Amino acid sequence: MVLVFDSNLKSQEAFLAFQRLQLEETLLLHDAVFFVKDAEGKTTVQETIDASPAEGAARGAFWGALLGTLVAGPVGTLVGGAVSAGLGAISAKLIDLGIPDATVKEIEESLSPSSAALALLVSHVKEEALANELHRFSGAKLTRSTLSAESVQRLRSALAPES
Repeated sequence: MVLVFDSNLKSQEAFLAFQRLQLEETLLLHDAVFFVKDAEGKTTVQETIDASPAEGAARGAFWGALLGTLVAGPVGTLVGGAVSAGLGAISAKLIDLGIPDATVKEIEESLSPSSAALALLVSHVKEEALANELHRFSGAKLTRSTLSAESVQRLRSALAPES
């Protein structure tokens, strides 16, 4: 599901609410991506699960150096670290966990200037509890969802500004 807000702070607050809902077993949160588009149209995207190639390289280098040291001593440290760093960077670039990169790109391009969005990959949703929580975020918009049409309508009603 994708929720659009008028400020980045509200998207972060909503993410914290979803984390709390997960602790309360209202839903299972698999991934989240933050989007912020400024007034000039520049978008910043922050993923919570997918590792960057640099992170993959650093993680790979550490574990490769450790394993290389145990197996082949100092030479193994250098060789294991170098090889594993390269493999870690490549795997981080190729393996897409969570929300697919193509979907992230679509959301990024569709976001209006001066807004923020939170894309969430959730399952095992207890809809009534989620709708009750979404009342706190009145004015936000649910722009995408794979839930049933009835569920989407219920959540959109929960987000509708009160008159």
